[in-house]
Amino acid sequence: MSIKAEYFPYKFKYDQERFFHFLQKEVIEKNVVISAPTGYGKTPLILAALLPIAKKEKRKIIWAVRTGTETDRPIEELKIISKNYFVTGISFRGKKDMCLLQRTINEEMDYEDVTYFCKTKIKNGECKFYTNLNSVIPIHARVPLTYSEVLSWCEKNEICPYYYQLELIKDVDVIAVNYNYVLNEPISWVIKSKIRTENAFLVVDEAHNLQNAYSNINTSKITINTINNAIKEIEENFGERIECSKFLTSIKLYFEEILEEIKKENVEDKVVRIDEILNKCGRSYEEFEEEIEEVEALGNKLREKKVREGKAPRSSLHALGNFFTKALELTLEEGVELIANLENKDNLSLEIFDMRSGELLSEVWDKYYRTIFCSGTLGPPKAFAETIGLKSFVYGEFNFKLRKENCISLVTLELSSEGEELPKDMTKKYIEAIESLILGLNENIAIFSASYRIQQDLINNGLLQMLERNNRSVFIEEKGMSGDKSRAIIESFKKSSEEKRKGVLIATAGGRFSEGADFPGKQLVGVFLVGIPFDKISARTKLYVEFYKKKYGTEKGELYSYIIPAIRRASQTLGRALRSSEDRAVFVLGDRRYRNFISLLPRFVRMNYKKIRNYKNIRKYAKDFFYEKKYTN
Repeated sequence: MSIKAEYFPYKFKYDQERFFHFLQKEVIEKNVVISAPTGYGKTPLILAALLPIAKKEKRKIIWAVRTGTETDRPIEELKIISKNYFVTGISFRGKKDMCLLQRTINEEMDYEDVTYFCKTKIKNGECKFYTNLNSVIPIHARVPLTYSEVLSWCEKNEICPYYYQLELIKDVDVIAVNYNYVLNEPISWVIKSKIRTENAFLVVDEAHNLQNAYSNINTSKITINTINNAIKEIEENFGERIECSKFLTSIKLYFEEILEEIKKENVEDKVVRIDEILNKCGRSYEEFEEEIEEVEALGNKLREKKVREGKAPRSSLHALGNFFTKALELTLEEGVELIANLENKDNLSLEIFDMRSGELLSEVWDKYYRTIFCSGTLGPPKAFAETIGLKSFVYGEFNFKLRKENCISLVTLELSSEGEELPKDMTKKYIEAIESLILGLNENIAIFSASYRIQQDLINNGLLQMLERNNRSVFIEEKGMSGDKSRAIIESFKKSSEEKRKGVLIATAGGRFSEGADFPGKQLVGVFLVGIPFDKISARTKLYVEFYKKKYGTEKGELYSYIIPAIRRASQTLGRALRSSEDRAVFVLGDRRYRNFISLLPRFVRMNYKKIRNYKNIRKYAKDFFYEKKYTN
């Protein structure tokens, strides 16, 4: 029988009560997969449903999110619940955010640098913050805490925030972490060393990211620059190691050959075999392994020296040795390959590409009592489960009270971004179609292109001039733009919805603004998708698709590896404009191929859509829907 919804701090809306009771009932026996849009209230609902069970059965709740900055969200909701009930929690952060001693180093350090720095200083008894921990009894375990609150208190008391929070997690109800602490085996042991995960609920937020998350988290990469720097480190610190320097030079020569091949073939990447590298260096597997062990050992010596000198323990020798140690081990496994990527005209990277998400993630879920997966764009539940290795589950779909009055979706049959290049005449048609939407909808609009290449084609062929002609303020996402700049663009775009000169956001599906950014009300009313955001056809993409075809069969393999990820990106992008049952939006699916994938798109797209042959009619449909309140179908 379901427990009373006493921990839910709000009044139920939409079908939230059904969500709550569904989760409480099903999680007793099975893993649960939940589809519900951003803004629905998934976080407080899941917390309220699980907390009474967790407390009664003495279980913890581990809440996994994609990035460290998102870990505060469940804790903020927990703070609201804690006003009426005794609940505790913490947003957990890694050493890069929590190490106070690293501030004495006037150099930027990555996660691995800080971890090494921390271990070395503690081992040598040179960290006062860690030593001071012995004189402090954890006093915070009675209230929910964000990481910044822990950090601030520890700074004042001169104790180590990282190890202090490790003591706290033993006594709290909820621990919010990023995916690394669940999916990355070495890092996950940090949590497992303090609590029994097999007795815990695991909540995976924004779970549509999981298919690629394992590969992204566990990837490793080096470049020609890494090799150049490693050779330089030998010359400056280990001059007598001439043979080691010659060994690295032979690897560098092979990299340069691959770089020239890629440029000659006019491609961006290329599959590389480990035995090709061994042959180029004139080494057997055992000989190569021995020399790599020496490279890594020299790197560690250099790191030790740098720590003693008060420098960041960064070493290209260590990075190179660590990379090839992993490569020698993993590339013997089916589903793991080496990919050479063109970084620029003078530099090449080599990356370990691990495609085994389903196989390896299945082992992760078995280590928890129950796992709850939630997102607004999971796609077909069976496909989602197969690609993340989920063997058994129960599925629930929930939504706002959306009706035909909420949105209209227009599939344009004259437009398509098919092919490797977007022809000039098609680019012109897209700009005309976008103008038709602009003329019909005097509101904030976003143009999301399938790629930066397509976005630039539109800009080069007169998009900005057309928008200026129609008196619109323009906001453009740039590749690699900083977080501060992107936040400023978002805020300015939102404000333009209240001004006479409405805004147009030009961005990419799958980019910064297509996921995580919310545009409620009139902050975003029209969304134009230029093409379908398929992965670019490359050596990596072909490898991935072929691996999935071999694993799941030809039709299903292509669906899982190529089609569904693209439709998820499109769905995430469209969802930016619908954050409640009061929001209204016009969606233009600017590619005739969308008609083949309607069943894979979210309900809010399917429930009121129309195929249109003449894209110039977008103006009439948008105007009739939004201002005249005329609905199709």
